[in-house]
Amino acid sequence: MLFGSRISTNAASATVQEILRPVLRGYFAAFALYYIVMFPTHLVFFSGFERVAMVTAAGIAGGVGIFGVWFMRKPEPASQVSLLLSVMNLLVIANIVIALNFGFDQAKMVYFVIIAIAFALASIDLKQSLFSLAAAMLGFLSFATRLDLETFTVYAFVSVGAAIAALAISNLIRSAIRGISESKGEVESELADARRLSARLAEESLSDSLTDLPNRRAFFAKLRETMGRLRKPLMHRAGPTTSWLILLDLDGFKSVNDIHGHLTGDGLLKEVASRLRDFCDDDVFVGRMGGDEFNILIDSDACSDEIKQRCELLLQSLSAPYIVDDRHIRISASIGYKSLDPALSLTEQISQADFALMFAKKHGRNQAVAFNEELAKASEERSQIEHALRRADLEKEIHLVFQPQMNLHTENVVRAEVLARWNSETIGPIEPGRFITIAEESGLITDISLTIIEKAFREIREWPVPLPISLNLSSHDIISKPTIDRIIDLARSLKVDPERVEFEVTETAMMADTEKAIANLTSLKDAGFSIALDDFGTGYSNFSYLRSLPITKLKVDRSFLENPGDPMTEKVLSSLAGMARTLGVHCLLEGIEDEIDLLMARRIGVQSVQGYLFGRPMNAHDLLELARRSAGADSYDRDRMRNPAIETI
Repeated sequence: MLFGSRISTNAASATVQEILRPVLRGYFAAFALYYIVMFPTHLVFFSGFERVAMVTAAGIAGGVGIFGVWFMRKPEPASQVSLLLSVMNLLVIANIVIALNFGFDQAKMVYFVIIAIAFALASIDLKQSLFSLAAAMLGFLSFATRLDLETFTVYAFVSVGAAIAALAISNLIRSAIRGISESKGEVESELADARRLSARLAEESLSDSLTDLPNRRAFFAKLRETMGRLRKPLMHRAGPTTSWLILLDLDGFKSVNDIHGHLTGDGLLKEVASRLRDFCDDDVFVGRMGGDEFNILIDSDACSDEIKQRCELLLQSLSAPYIVDDRHIRISASIGYKSLDPALSLTEQISQADFALMFAKKHGRNQAVAFNEELAKASEERSQIEHALRRADLEKEIHLVFQPQMNLHTENVVRAEVLARWNSETIGPIEPGRFITIAEESGLITDISLTIIEKAFREIREWPVPLPISLNLSSHDIISKPTIDRIIDLARSLKVDPERVEFEVTETAMMADTEKAIANLTSLKDAGFSIALDDFGTGYSNFSYLRSLPITKLKVDRSFLENPGDPMTEKVLSSLAGMARTLGVHCLLEGIEDEIDLLMARRIGVQSVQGYLFGRPMNAHDLLELARRSAGADSYDRDRMRNPAIETI
């Protein structure tokens, strides 16, 4: 604190000196002018030794005055200014003393009063003032013997009084200037601190705290700046005429967090950010959007193939092994990119690049996909479907169909999977796989799921036989406790027996949040519903993980029947059915379309089957009729059970 105060005082003294510099320069100028004028005057009015003495004294004083004017043109050290002022004042005193010695006049003693005031006012500090005043008083006292007591007393009183008054005024002026200077210095210091803090906060507000890359706010500011440049007429643009927007998302980053912990995940993100910086040439701007998402801008007139090549080089760099906390980690990334179009909004640019990124992730990952005409068409179709979904009257536009599940041994219909069909009032019928996927991606799936479930509950209440059904839950549904609670409340309010209802979930659906998914599925099981694991065999579940799930059935995915002639097919299916037996759960094989598939199902030992061999998705009336026939016949005619009349549904 003392050191800081000393710096502030020195700064204030320097400010006082700078403010007084024009005054002191004028002081030197006044004496220089005066003695320049007196120089020829002395030559005229004096002669002999007196002329030499007076001319010499005036010449030296005038010369020092001229030097003082030149010297004070810029700030100089205070000690040198003080010395020069003292020399000037002594020369003034010397000129007065010499003049009085050659021609004493009592009235001329007033010179000492004048210079006392001048010396006090025109000074850089109190020390220098007192020195000059003391010299003036000595000069005055040297003539005391030539004055009578009364005159001496008057001049002495006036000189001392004038000097004291001038000193006081001068000191007050310097103090006031110093006070203002110190206050100004404090304000400037606080302002500088505020500016530094503001700059730091601004930098932090535009910087990602984990990776030190520009954050979302900084990236969009840069994107707006780039779009502004691209929207200028071509002749007025500075730099490249084309820019590229690149969206990058890490593949499987959640698994890194789940397996190694969030601290290791953070360390991995820092390493990824470091590799992204290495990618950044002068024409590249990269920012972290949050999580494992990064956006890149490239100002370049390169063509799409050249940008793709750069992206692929980046993906190669990012897929190289990482060492984080002594752990070897491998991870890949997917990229969607597009050329910025000045005619489109920022939202549209991001949406198109994001569509390309989504396409890259869905079709193999670890690749760069450009948003082209084909994707533009698909994006437009997707946008139309999403828009129609948001405006749809789901209760009116969605209807249910049912696909039977058969007991392999009794050949009876034992359950039916509920499937949704959507006939939009604006765009017509949409394939289930299409609109369900879009609903999941756009966050609309929960409303659709609850609509299907409520419709199914109301439907089975009217059936004359208690045929069980199976309903599908999405990844959004199984991690949402309010959705699960709503399902349980629907069953209670509609008086539906939970034992008649099975919910199907996939392994991939539970990966979003396994802990929440298991807790919610357990709530359903505790409420009396049964749980089936759909698409079994296509995920990465191990035996220990399967044991932790509250499931009562495994539905083996139909993809395993694509090549029934391959000897490995039966071995793989047998192992999957064997795992179900080991877990003590029911096993169903999907995709039974012909007699060969059925024979395979019998050989591997599953309990039930589902597929077109027994019936395509059908309405409730046809399902109940099929169930009645299968239950009432000793054996069934599969050609009749296929029921060509309903295969077109």
